[in-house]
Amino acid sequence: MIEFKIVKRDSDLIGAELQGELDTAATQSFAADIDAFTEDDVQKQITIDFSKLNYISSAGMRILLVLAKRAAAYGRKVSITGMSEDIKQIFQLTGFDNMFAIQ
Repeated sequence: MIEFKIVKRDSDLIGAELQGELDTAATQSFAADIDAFTEDDVQKQITIDFSKLNYISSAGMRILLVLAKRAAAYGRKVSITGMSEDIKQIFQLTGFDNMFAIQ
């Protein structure tokens, strides 16, 4: 199960937080959250806090790829903070670390 919540929204930035597991079962609801989240605000800087994310599956990675592509269309990179070493290793092995600004 995944919980996605907006923690900051202003004229230039949207900050969000993920909590739980972004597994195959959770990707459908997360995809809907991403659609609502980016529909009007994709041109803003997007920062997602992963400090409470325990697990991410390949399906979860695919949804993040969609978000990265939407942001790239506006010349933006999605920033990710608080990434665990295990998830960071997955991003490095898959090349996703080049698509996101990891802090």
